[in-house]
Amino acid sequence: MNWSGKRPVVHRFRRWLLLKIVEYAYAKLNLGLRILGRRSDGFHDILSVFQTVDLCDRLVFEPAAQGQIILSCDDADLPAGPENLVYQAVLAFRSYTGMDRGVEVAIEKRIPMAAGLGGGSSDAAAVLRVLNRVWDAGLSGEALREIGASIGSDVPFFVRQKGTAVVSGRGEHVRYVPWSGDVVYVLVCPGFQVGTGWAFANYKKTLTGHGDYDSFINFAKDLPVSGFFERIENDFLPLIVQSYPETRGILSRLTDAGAIAASMSGSGSTLYGVFESRDAAEAVWARFRSDRFRAFLCCPV
Repeated sequence: MNWSGKRPVVHRFRRWLLLKIVEYAYAKLNLGLRILGRRSDGFHDILSVFQTVDLCDRLVFEPAAQGQIILSCDDADLPAGPENLVYQAVLAFRSYTGMDRGVEVAIEKRIPMAAGLGGGSSDAAAVLRVLNRVWDAGLSGEALREIGASIGSDVPFFVRQKGTAVVSGRGEHVRYVPWSGDVVYVLVCPGFQVGTGWAFANYKKTLTGHGDYDSFINFAKDLPVSGFFERIENDFLPLIVQSYPETRGILSRLTDAGAIAASMSGSGSTLYGVFESRDAAEAVWARFRSDRFRAFLCCPV
């Protein structure tokens, strides 16, 4: 069996036909997140800086019989059917291209779920990249982002796999920017999950004022790192702190340990501290781990 469902004639991707294909799907941090208003389509306009970090899921692709989608995961909590974004990405790609080839995808899950790190969206984008290559569809990045937007708001950003970008609209407007910050992140999962729908429905109840994050992002040509972290705002954070008071203690632990900034990614629940010293970051990470938190030490990629 091969990817195309045909005899392996001369093909510029012939080397893939008899091999498993491994693709990495990186997590992202929201380095700030502003909610600018509700749209007529029911979504919200946002402004955020997305940045991939070296925490990732590993996806293994193999060919399957014509029309089949076979999905498995090493985390039993992740659904392996049509509700999974990986499954939806295969369907969306086939609908867009008119192809009906089969694929089997095994997900090795490392990015926490419902944690504001975009794991499901990154996995979906990995599917679009691999199928575009292996099925020789020849779609542009713009076309892949269009497909991605039909799957989820964060998917268009992950089409490029790695990088830093200013993201606006509901997530479909992606402006990649250079990044020169040599920082280390300590990610802490506080032990609860946050549903994105719930967060959007409730954030206004605790929203308190605005700072200069949005003006800084809008007027910065290349997003200078100098002075950036002191401007970070996340409009969801007051809601999460109010609903889960333990959040405040974790943020305080990060800043007391030397983090130059501490905030939350997306609608939560992952909290992160930004460190300029790797030794300091490793020490903080080790302390959270010893206290039985699920914690990660990450760098931008």
